[in-house]
Amino acid sequence: MNDLIATNEKTILIVGSDPNYRNRLAEIITEEGFQAITANDGMKGMVKFYQEEPDLVLLDYQLEGMSVLEACRQLKALSSERLVPIIIISGYLNDEAITDCIQAGADDIVFKPFSMTIFRARIYAMFRIGDLYQKLFTLKNQRESDEELAEQLFSEVVEKGNIAEDQIKIFKRSAETFSGDVQLTALCPNGDINVLLGDFTGHGLSSAIGAIPLSDTFRTMTDKGYGPLDIVKQINRKMHCLLPTHMFLALSMVSFSISERVAYVWNAGMEDIFIFDASTGLLKHRIASFHPPLGIVAHLLNEIKPEVIPLGEQDRIILYSDGIVEARNRSGNFFGEQRLIEATQQGFEDGDVQGHIIAALEVFCEDLPQDDDVSLVDINCDVALYDDLTNMNSSEQVVDTTDVDIELNGETMEQWTWQMSLLGNKLSHVNPVPLIMNQLQELEGPGDHWHSLFTVLTELYVNALDHGVLKLDSAMKNSPEGFAQYFEEKDLRLENIDKNSFVKIQLHHETVETGGRLSITIVDSGNGFEFSPWIENDLCEETSLATNQFSGRGIKLVRQICKKLLYLENGSVVKAVFFWNK
Repeated sequence: MNDLIATNEKTILIVGSDPNYRNRLAEIITEEGFQAITANDGMKGMVKFYQEEPDLVLLDYQLEGMSVLEACRQLKALSSERLVPIIIISGYLNDEAITDCIQAGADDIVFKPFSMTIFRARIYAMFRIGDLYQKLFTLKNQRESDEELAEQLFSEVVEKGNIAEDQIKIFKRSAETFSGDVQLTALCPNGDINVLLGDFTGHGLSSAIGAIPLSDTFRTMTDKGYGPLDIVKQINRKMHCLLPTHMFLALSMVSFSISERVAYVWNAGMEDIFIFDASTGLLKHRIASFHPPLGIVAHLLNEIKPEVIPLGEQDRIILYSDGIVEARNRSGNFFGEQRLIEATQQGFEDGDVQGHIIAALEVFCEDLPQDDDVSLVDINCDVALYDDLTNMNSSEQVVDTTDVDIELNGETMEQWTWQMSLLGNKLSHVNPVPLIMNQLQELEGPGDHWHSLFTVLTELYVNALDHGVLKLDSAMKNSPEGFAQYFEEKDLRLENIDKNSFVKIQLHHETVETGGRLSITIVDSGNGFEFSPWIENDLCEETSLATNQFSGRGIKLVRQICKKLLYLENGSVVKAVFFWNK
């Protein structure tokens, strides 16, 4: 063991005012194969320590110019990133003096006169401790470096694809390298925007293990066009299967409908969701948690659905994690909801909501360490800001609704037909549009043109279900406030739907040289609905219709996208033809 330590060229700094004492210790150190350096007082000892970076310090209790306790503290401060053991050599010391030495940073005390054998053993013991500490320090640095690299890759995987960063402001600050909070945004095929804020149990690496499957499920289902309830259901199933029993996911999710100007809001175990009127600072709505965190049980509670909130152009939706409201100051007080609301309102006045909230939080907490991950999401509800993101490439061809048959320019190369029927209670539980889109992409491959088709299928199916089967009046949606009433009535009628009710969908696809033609036929069991105002008016005359109406816009959009649109049997049968290019 002695030879092993000697070959490592250990250096020992000897600090003492007595030259005979210093020289004698230097001889002993040299005989053991170590390098010895000396200093005759505490100040010079610190200079030598800084210059030579020794591996061990022998400190005489009787020093000139600086007390041994102060010298010990200063030397420990200089070695903050590595362990350099300090041995104090002294005559008799009482218990209080020994305690003061240990508190000042001494690692051992050797009393004179001492046995040279014991003295050597103490030195080797200190070197072993120093070497172990250095290994731990190296491993710690390596772990932190690996975690930082992993966190960069992790964030790239989880947060890559977030959209509308100028309109949806996200702030995050983790308590450790990894954050247990997840912030996600994604664009639906019909132009809606899904926003999710999740908070896993705890923080750090262990709390982040569910973030990748969470983001993958959220983005995949959003891209396929599933509604917010279906997305939340699948996330819950995934978290229940993957997370350990002691972990769960609190989640708030907003599906922001650009066309309808409403928000479908879900809160499962998160702090209250705030909806403000930014022009006045008025807190219009607050949505408390109405479902337990996800992953605890395999299935969501029965009859729990997202809340539907009408939105104005000046509205802002604020999502936040408990790391904000539960932050403490030196007195142990929480930052709390009221401070958050006041900072948000001040932010509206000054045009910087995020800046005001974070500044207020930092002033409140002063320089105390962060106890939990902090997340904040500020959603601007002005639909005009999302035009570039949600505008779809619609057909500019003139629409002829007198005949559904179209002569193709080019020979048909291959054909297929697909159909589906939903009966009775299945109409309240199954959304066929994502299933259709999956089938289409399996058969014809992915492409941006399917986003437009998703809108067509959604509008035609919703009209068949809502106005045909359920006999809902579209006029209810002539104001944002009417949307909430509309969806409440829809849920009520779905719960009591007749078992003989149905919606049947048939697709017929023909491949042509330029791409393909998809003929869509949807038949429902209703008696039809009033569609003529949106069919009989020419496209160029549609501007004469009331611009404040929310109903009927879907049919107008379908007419723009499709080559043909024809309603039959008073509206209970609809046929449309959609062309797509390679």
